[in-house]
Amino acid sequence: MTAASPAGTGGELRGGELGGAGGELGGAGGELGGARHGAGVRVALVDSGVDASHPALRAAALRHVALVRRGGAHEVAPCAPGDVSGHGTACAGIVHRMAPGAEITSVRALGDDGRCSRDGLIAALQFCVRERFSVVNLSLGIDIPKGAPLRPGDHRSLVELYEVADAAYTAQVVLVAAGPNAAAFRTYPGRFKSLIGVGRGPFQDPEALRSELTLDHEILAPGDEVLAPAPGGGEQRWTGTSFAAPHVTAHVARIRAARPELSIEAVKAALHELARGAGRRAEGSAAAEEREERRAPA
Repeated sequence: MTAASPAGTGGELRGGELGGAGGELGGAGGELGGARHGAGVRVALVDSGVDASHPALRAAALRHVALVRRGGAHEVAPCAPGDVSGHGTACAGIVHRMAPGAEITSVRALGDDGRCSRDGLIAALQFCVRERFSVVNLSLGIDIPKGAPLRPGDHRSLVELYEVADAAYTAQVVLVAAGPNAAAFRTYPGRFKSLIGVGRGPFQDPEALRSELTLDHEILAPGDEVLAPAPGGGEQRWTGTSFAAPHVTAHVARIRAARPELSIEAVKAALHELARGAGRRAEGSAAAEEREERRAPA
């Protein structure tokens, strides 16, 4: 199987832009009460690993496993904490900041070079389905140029990826996947409608969401200049759909903490209701500012 590579190289698996470097959820605004912390919800992050020593994550409930190859097959086994690039730690930091009560399992799938084979991605997702995680964050994807025909290997791997995404849907495991960072690409599995595809928007409010139903994604979240943990114990600004996805994952964790019985379609409906509530709040704030400006003395 061809090795995967970072974003923008076409037809490969990437970890995203690696930085500068309806349910009854309580009203249109989606106030979730105590469930806002995501307490008891099990979240998986399929990524580059997580640095458990980072100050932003010292209070997080973390478990660490890694994708390993034994013979001709991939397995998932316990491993020591650690992050080969900082990408997974940034995503974990976003989830933990928004849903600090969630239990996070780091599934290290990206290697030291930031790559993962397609077979490896499928094995990691199969593990997540077997484990019945409440929500799985996929800040990675297979980028294929829109103008390029699919190769035979593309067909096989995409069908297998579609099948495991369908299995997740049947098992009520919510997959949240990053969409493309460039309009010239179509990104998988983010395009699959059995999961939640995420695009990025230039929101200032980290809680912001906006519904946007396209072939590539169905919801937008903050993904430009997002402040999140960085290698070395500090923080930096990260940009890309990789960092929009964990915002949505955290929202899903909150929803599932409040209403664990909701189906995936009901979880999606609740997300879009949150987005509509955020839109109404933004419109109300803009109208209030306009009224204040009109009342202000010349």
